[in-house]
Amino acid sequence: MIKNILLSVSGSAETIVAAKYAICLSRLLQANLIAVFVIDTKVLSELLKTRIFVEAEARSYEQDLEQQGGMILERIKKMAESKQVPCETSLLRGAISDEVIRTAHELPADILVLGELREIASRAETFIDEGERIFRKSPCPVIISKNPAMVEALYKEIA
Repeated sequence: MIKNILLSVSGSAETIVAAKYAICLSRLLQANLIAVFVIDTKVLSELLKTRIFVEAEARSYEQDLEQQGGMILERIKKMAESKQVPCETSLLRGAISDEVIRTAHELPADILVLGELREIASRAETFIDEGERIFRKSPCPVIISKNPAMVEALYKEIA
């Protein structure tokens, strides 16, 4: 029985496609939908250490990410509710892959939905890409949403 669907949210265009697919799955399977956005404090810390950012810039950037994450989560919640799918949201802080995997364990998630992974240009990128890390470390089956036109058609079919 699938009870919990976890949706990993980012600021990418693929997020909305993944959200629509997760909403369709949640509705079809009558499962809980939980959307998470992670403010990547690990990267912010590294930007400070390497002096790419000064403290004030890092704080400002973190506030921007928090605002962006909140807006995206609110949009997804409204999209889900318009399709009669309750959706919990969570704005987290930490390393993206670590927080998504931790949340998947804690729920526990039965399915994890991700937006389409970006193309990896080198083997080294496999180890630093957050989507790739989530995909590889997930404790549950992962669905990578693709084909935006098909997902849009499925989403529109839900009354």
